[in-house]
Amino acid sequence: MIIDIDEQIRFQVSFDPADRETGFEDDIRFSIVETGSAELRLFGADETSILLTPTQAEQLAAALLEAARLSRATPLA
Repeated sequence: MIIDIDEQIRFQVSFDPADRETGFEDDIRFSIVETGSAELRLFGADETSILLTPTQAEQLAAALLEAARLSRATPLA
C-alpha cells in the first residue's frame, strides 16, 4: 500500500516473507520515501524503512485510527 503525503513524501507498507529472518517475525516493512531535490528534503536518505511484527503493525494501525477519530471529533479553530 502506498500513501502519498504530498508531492515529495509517501509512506509505503508491504509484506514480504523474504524479509523475515530465522527466529524473527518482523516481516512487515514500513517505509518513508522522499523524492525531490536534496536541499528540500527532511530526511537524509531517499528511503528509510523499518520492519514491524504483526503486533507492532496492529498497534501502529490502532494508534493512527484513534488519532484520526480524535481529529475528526475536534472542531477546527
